[in-house]
Amino acid sequence: MDSLWDRLSSPWRASLEEAWSAYCAGSVPIGAVVVDGQGKLLSRGRNRRHDALGAGVCIHTSILAHAELNALLALPQEGVDPHACCLYTTTEPCPLCMGAVYMSGVRQLYYASRDPWAGSVDMLGATPYLSRKPLRVFGPPDPDLENILVAFNVDAALRARIGHAEELLIAWHEVVPRGVDFGRWVFQDHVLQKMATTGEPIAQVIASLESMLKRD
Repeated sequence: MDSLWDRLSSPWRASLEEAWSAYCAGSVPIGAVVVDGQGKLLSRGRNRRHDALGAGVCIHTSILAHAELNALLALPQEGVDPHACCLYTTTEPCPLCMGAVYMSGVRQLYYASRDPWAGSVDMLGATPYLSRKPLRVFGPPDPDLENILVAFNVDAALRARIGHAEELLIAWHEVVPRGVDFGRWVFQDHVLQKMATTGEPIAQVIASLESMLKRD
């Protein structure tokens, strides 16, 4: 059977690369990319909330420095039809990013893991304005990938010691219980932190976590 990494398309791989870069930089492990109708990569972005430096057109060192927003800001302004573009993100967009995707004109959104705490795809259709554009949304393509990405975010939330971490994890557990339980174990065993320290590439990180998840 093919490995999880082998089954992933190029946009998902690029999104995961960005999420891992964000984790290694101490920011929230979420990555996003924008591709055209043929799947050509046009832009990429990651969460840079705790990054001291930014590159190119992006937001950093700010509570607003979200992956989807940075991917959209990096999208070329000329020669690109946003209506023909797709945005891929590792985590269901929050209200800020859902609004940005909608306003950008991008017509297709793919997300790899649900976020019952801040995920806001249900904003669509909530107001007359949010009912006008034909934005198509596609949820998690693979349960193993979703569990691994939830584990990423559980680890990051516990590592950051945010005040509402347990409340957040309870909300996640109601929807993706295996991912949360796996994430707690990953955090307690310092699995991701060790791989970040040794500079493991994302393909190896996913392969290792997939193997651990199957044994869990």
